Amino acid sequence: MFKDISKLQLVLSFFMIFIGFSQAFNNWGEKRTLSLFFLTSSTLALILAIIGLIVYRKRQITKD
Repeated sequence: MFKDISKLQLVLSFFMIFIGFSQAFNNWGEKRTLSLFFLTSSTLALILAIIGLIVYRKRQITKD
């Protein structure tokens, strides 16, 4: 899954996670179910992005 991840994909994933967290914050008052969906999916995406970042860094270290 993380074999061919690029630096651009990592940057875009963190940007999309930021958008997901901001949507969860903005919808918290009126649409709580939608906010919880954005919060849980953004948290899961953040965990996957951190794993991808670790794999990317290991690949860069072994490449040099």
